[in-house]
Amino acid sequence: MTDSALVGVWPLSPLQEGLLFHAVYDEEGIDVYVEQMITGLEGKLDSAVLRASWQALLDRHESL
Repeated sequence: MTDSALVGVWPLSPLQEGLLFHAVYDEEGIDVYVEQMITGLEGKLDSAVLRASWQALLDRHESL
């Protein structure tokens, strides 16, 4: 199946069209819809509390 045939079968939704536009518009810039963040922690870490808080976040937001 060629790419053009696939487009005919699965058209982009309006949201996908917008995401594609912003991704292609400025290929040299940052992608505002995808972000990676690294956070450093200092001091004593209670891993059980950290794990429980992240689990609560995941449980609260179904999309995650």
